[in-house]
Amino acid sequence: MNSIKPALAGALSLVALATGCASAPDPDQVVELNPVQESEAAGEAPQETAEEAAPSAVEEEFDSEYTYADGLKVRLSGVERRVTGEWDIPENSPYVYFDIQFDNGTGGPVDLSYVSVYCQVGEEGRTAEDVYTDDTGSGFTSAVMDGRTATAGYGCALPEEESYLQVELTLSDWEEMDDYVRETVYFVGDVA
Repeated sequence: MNSIKPALAGALSLVALATGCASAPDPDQVVELNPVQESEAAGEAPQETAEEAAPSAVEEEFDSEYTYADGLKVRLSGVERRVTGEWDIPENSPYVYFDIQFDNGTGGPVDLSYVSVYCQVGEEGRTAEDVYTDDTGSGFTSAVMDGRTATAGYGCALPEEESYLQVELTLSDWEEMDDYVRETVYFVGDVA
């Protein structure tokens, strides 16, 4: 019973303190806060408006060229139907072959090992299987220096009854989230 009395006294003290602190604030001590943009607080210029910002995705036709804001150019060309051989993956299957070429005019090297290529085929936009042949290899594996060009061959399964092809190309060559993020380029068209 002796241990209950100190505990009860402590609880009553806390209740008294809590009710004393819960009174209404003094109107003379209320301060209005105005929101400040993070870039303004750091003394930086305001960010671009949505109209000035680079698009997140761009659609181009086969054999056309797209130029990123920093001067890097990309082109998809050489689109042609082929059939894989017995040593290719998958073997003896119809596919579409194409070249992707980058021309670097950025003023510095661009790491192309971060290129992602995805194909969709047909009017329903089915994901196409990657094709590996002597011509399609492993894609881009290193950087392209300023003023230089790099080309790699790619292949996607394309059934004979399908003609529409969409190639999604993404280059994520940024090191940190604050770095420049390139827009996705979709090359689209019909394959003869």
